[in-house]
Amino acid sequence: MSNSSRVVSYAGSFILSLVLAVFIWLAATEAQDPVGGQFLLVNVDFVGQPEGSILVQPQRQSVQIRVEGPESDLRQISPADFDASVDLSQVPFGEIVPVPIRVSSGASNVEFTLAIPEQVDVLLEKQISREIPLNLDLRGSVARGHNQGDPLIEPATITVSGSESRVREIDLALATIFLNSARETVVGTHRPVFYDAQGRVASTVGMEISADEVQVTIPVEQSAGFADKLISVEWEGEPASGYRLLNVNVEPPSVLVEGQPEVVNALTRLQTEPIDITGLTESFAQQVLLDLPPGISLDQDQEIFVSIGIEPILSTDTRRRGVEVLGLSEELEAILDPDQVRVILYGPLPVLDALAPDDVRVTVDLFGLESGEYSIEPQVDLPDRGLELRSVQPRAVRVLITRTLTTTNEISGTIPITETSQSPGPSLPIIAESLTLRTPAEQAVARPALRWWVNNALTWLRS
Repeated sequence: MSNSSRVVSYAGSFILSLVLAVFIWLAATEAQDPVGGQFLLVNVDFVGQPEGSILVQPQRQSVQIRVEGPESDLRQISPADFDASVDLSQVPFGEIVPVPIRVSSGASNVEFTLAIPEQVDVLLEKQISREIPLNLDLRGSVARGHNQGDPLIEPATITVSGSESRVREIDLALATIFLNSARETVVGTHRPVFYDAQGRVASTVGMEISADEVQVTIPVEQSAGFADKLISVEWEGEPASGYRLLNVNVEPPSVLVEGQPEVVNALTRLQTEPIDITGLTESFAQQVLLDLPPGISLDQDQEIFVSIGIEPILSTDTRRRGVEVLGLSEELEAILDPDQVRVILYGPLPVLDALAPDDVRVTVDLFGLESGEYSIEPQVDLPDRGLELRSVQPRAVRVLITRTLTTTNEISGTIPITETSQSPGPSLPIIAESLTLRTPAEQAVARPALRWWVNNALTWLRS
């Protein structure tokens, strides 16, 4: 074998060994870090949009891409490492055309293999502006005897900017005004509604509008020889004693009159025919006539009502009343201190003046109480005539309950008594003599003296 043949043989063996070594190295590397793939969702950017245009479709777009590479590199990438874009520079206006989505990557060792979708339908339109006229929809009319002037609108037109197809759909803007029998100039701010040529409401969402609201002024003036005049109520007399005039109202408060302009202008107000309220005790309402001056008449016939409020004069009154005992057992007696109280009442003066002595009762309920001393608040009974109890003085009554002394005809003789009190009262001989009781009449005469003596004795014992 020649030297050249030997060299070629050695070179072939070396290359084959090198290829085998590289293959073995790649296999070992792939076994340690295998190649994988994953999907990412990337937002699409629209670039190259011509000036003065509007992207009508789509408003937003995203694309799902698949990338492959070593798993160690895939774990480190994110959607931010990729750019997805659609070039609008060659898109014609007013046509829906498909445009491819371009995807580029800034990540190394990974490869972009698939995009879903690969293209997107795009609609690009010119951006235009139009002046839309503003019209008024007047509902109702001004009041009788009044004239409506030419409306003033500020602004008179509204500029609308947006895509050409949507802007051209709008035909007019309309503001609705309700006059409601206005008697003076109507001024208000209104939000217009946009309509297309077929009279349907046109949406302005996503469009630029120069004014969301407009101010409308509609002059209203009285016609010559007509005027709206207030009505004054004429009354005479006074209500009954104890009552007062509360209020006077007229409905309607004014009426439209007509006549010669100089006569109408000189008239300040109208008066009703006199209403007599002498001796009245309650409110009332009635239809009245107007006392119209010569040359003046109502624009149209209408009923006029006057309501007059009359109410009692409210006052206070103080009554002194004795306290009645209720619910006391027959074998018990009660002494009240004081036995009269002052009752302060509030209510209509005529009712207070008409109260009889028996109409106001003051009582203390002693039901179930035994002998002893108590402080009890008295109860006041009033007739149901609109009266109010303001106070009772004193608020409580001292009540001393004792058992009733009983005597028999067998009691006789005298009892020696030593006088221990300087207080005035029945003399001791009278008390001693009263112990000889033969008849019920004598017992009735002697009982007050015995009660006085027992009470003083109890007071002396307590002290």
